[in-house]
Amino acid sequence: MSSPASGRGNEVAATAARESIRRHSRSFSFASRLLPAATRSDVERLYAWCRWCDDGVDAAASPAAAAAFVDRATGDLRLIAAGGEPAAAESLWLATLVHRRQLSIPAAEALLAGMQSDLTPAADFHEDDLMRYCFRVAGAVGVLMCPLLGLRDRRFLPHAAALGMGMQLTNIARDVAEDWRRSRCYLPLEWTGGLRPSGVAPAAESVRSGVRKVLDVADGFYAAGDSGIIALDADARLGVRAASSIYRAIGTRIRRRDYRVLEERARVSALGKLGLFARAVLADKMTRGASGNSTNLDDTAMHALAVARGLLLEHGVLA
Repeated sequence: MSSPASGRGNEVAATAARESIRRHSRSFSFASRLLPAATRSDVERLYAWCRWCDDGVDAAASPAAAAAFVDRATGDLRLIAAGGEPAAAESLWLATLVHRRQLSIPAAEALLAGMQSDLTPAADFHEDDLMRYCFRVAGAVGVLMCPLLGLRDRRFLPHAAALGMGMQLTNIARDVAEDWRRSRCYLPLEWTGGLRPSGVAPAAESVRSGVRKVLDVADGFYAAGDSGIIALDADARLGVRAASSIYRAIGTRIRRRDYRVLEERARVSALGKLGLFARAVLADKMTRGASGNSTNLDDTAMHALAVARGLLLEHGVLA
């Protein structure tokens, strides 16, 4: 394959990727600044491609346009896998990383499968549907990040997927109102007493019940994911710890508001992020020189790892 970007074009791509992460995710942008410059640049490119995929569906002018976008992105991914050059400029960001850093094509395919599922309203989600969706749109991103962050032991891929899934569960808890306006509800029916999107406001108590359960489940995924951070390159761990802490803190704020997510979108202030960063620094120092294992995880974290491992197998990321 010919080099997809060089010289001035490479600078433009890097700037666009950096701007994407700053515009769309303050929390992730904050954490990414803790990474070494070369790693941060690659992480920004990957994030920008993932964001492009997400926006291609959410911001499409019509369902037909969204479906055409997913087909185009999927076609580009097949070209990348075959060693060819994709058509879309945004796909070139991914192509560069796949060929230079050996990113997982099955994980990228899983992400696009998540985008495909968003072409139809999420109205009848069960727990298994939620887990599969969280893996595709976020757990797969955790897997894609692994080569960029120095993960060499594939036994820790379930930890990476679990951390991404925990973050997505937090997003789902936080964004119930926004999703509802799009005729989507990712809260499982069995956790909400059968809540489905409709033309009226959702029942507050049903939402609170579902959000409470989502955040409780997310805790297990965070614990599973955090236990694998020590398998990353030493200079990448702090940024990942910070990202995990910030996303988890969003769930803490939701709990403090008694799970009332319909009135206001939970955020972590800049000062709060600095406090979490300080704790991440301390945790990072305490784990220097440790080796990764899962022996100290509780049952919920072990279950989360098992779920993540099963989904990695299902999507062909693990043989």
